[in-house]
Amino acid sequence: MGEKRKSRQKDGAAKKSKKSSKSLSTETTASIPYPTQVSGSSFCESTTRLTVTLAPANSSDHWAGIRETLNGMLLRFVPQIRGVVLGYSNIKVLSKAALLYSDSPFGQLEVSAQLLLWRPISGMSLRGSINVQSPDHIGLLLWDTFNASIPASFIPKSKYEWRPFGDEELAAGKTEDTSSSEQSSDETEDSAKSDAEETPSKESAKFGSGEWVLKGTSQGIGASGSLEFVVADVIRADNVLSVTGALH
Repeated sequence: MGEKRKSRQKDGAAKKSKKSSKSLSTETTASIPYPTQVSGSSFCESTTRLTVTLAPANSSDHWAGIRETLNGMLLRFVPQIRGVVLGYSNIKVLSKAALLYSDSPFGQLEVSAQLLLWRPISGMSLRGSINVQSPDHIGLLLWDTFNASIPASFIPKSKYEWRPFGDEELAAGKTEDTSSSEQSSDETEDSAKSDAEETPSKESAKFGSGEWVLKGTSQGIGASGSLEFVVADVIRADNVLSVTGALH
């Protein structure tokens, strides 16, 4: 009888441990605040009405003042448009003449233009080139222009884990960096070389203190040099947008 009771107690303890491990893994996955999935592109076009301020120097050439204003908006986040301006076209002057207010020498002119915008939204899927891997986060570059970061808290530990490099891998990375720098110093700076420098090789992008890999394997999640993620948050700092992402 005593042995049967002990075996039942062991079975019950084993079942409890299985339940607790399942609940723990579920809690770990559920802790990542995944937004509602949104389909579509982060790029869009918008025909917008703008008020352009013309300096006295542009009073005889209002088109120069209009282009100067629009050029100043490029690669900047404009709150009224809710996006980063990448380009403009189809400019139309809506005012018959520039208006002067009070004793200001600057004229106000109403125009419309078709703007190309970058407008990321939480829940969108984006892909970026990995430029940094650390135990704290993964850093990415989107279209060679915008920054994105995936913090470690948004990387599900049930699927991925951090693997520090061994001494041999670190030594190999340092050797490759040294040889590549010596080779580039001997080459001429032509267009082909500049293109090669802008696109880092898979191996050179890999080396740091370690990398994120699929759990239980040595397969790096950035083996191809790029990574797809879900936009968890869009952060604005002055006129610059950056993205916080999460991995599924």
